Amino acid sequence: MRSAIYARVSRPDEADILTNQLEAARTYAKNHGFEIQGAHIFSEIASGGDEGRVALNDVLKAAEQRKVDIVVFTSLSRMTRGGVGAALYVLKRLENAGCGWHFVEQPILNFDSNTPKLAKDIVLAVLAAVDEDYRRTISSKTRAAFQKRKNLAAARGEPLKWGRPRKEMCTPKAIVERGPSRKSGRFTGPSVKPKVAP
Repeated sequence: MRSAIYARVSRPDEADILTNQLEAARTYAKNHGFEIQGAHIFSEIASGGDEGRVALNDVLKAAEQRKVDIVVFTSLSRMTRGGVGAALYVLKRLENAGCGWHFVEQPILNFDSNTPKLAKDIVLAVLAAVDEDYRRTISSKTRAAFQKRKNLAAARGEPLKWGRPRKEMCTPKAIVERGPSRKSGRFTGPSVKPKVAP
């Protein structure tokens, strides 16, 4: 059985998680006797609520073009965090293409599981709703944290761009070596003042 693998993370700093997902999916496919082709291993960094994900759409196209027989996801949340409607939409497209699906972490949702359809639909609905709520909560907290950083930066007269600061730039040593902020002229180190020549 020809298989495709799909893995997803939300942020670039989750590269290790993405690698782990791919490894888990490969191991699962191998243990189930699925044929894995390199061209059908899809991964991306994107929000689970984004409907325009390139790699996910490529998976669906491969299924519709009858290039794969089954798609392996590590979990429902990796496939989508868009809620029940989004989950059913993806699975329906796979079903209409004659393509099956397996979830490494939730085999109860596999297309060929012996779980009664009603039970499977209930579990799918609950998990999809929980995943969607999690995405909204994280998104809300992320926006709040960014707004807080933005306000602090504005109070200092410094610009702030979206994203996390690099780790190496946040160590006390790096901050001391970096010296004063180029824009404000103020020293940014934590209670450490630069040495001034006499």
